[in-house]
Amino acid sequence: MAIQKEIQEYMNRHLDLLLAQTKSYVPFIKTAFPGMNLADACFNLVVGNAFPVFLGQYAMRIKSPTEEDLIEFGKMASQYREKISELFSE
Repeated sequence: MAIQKEIQEYMNRHLDLLLAQTKSYVPFIKTAFPGMNLADACFNLVVGNAFPVFLGQYAMRIKSPTEEDLIEFGKMASQYREKISELFSE
């Protein structure tokens, strides 16, 4: 894995936090939008929030992510798609 261990750990904690926040909003989302599965929209919001944080971690180290780093971020983030989908299937 190309991502530095510190950045990877930070991003995993950040994505876990975003997942926990999403979980707390699911009852509202299901009530406000009955009959709609908004798991994909929520996943997009989570990744949209996490990506600038990911870039910020590199900026703080005065580095730029490589193509491989970006691919690894995509793999890391995609693991949360199923977790978010599960929140809406409960």
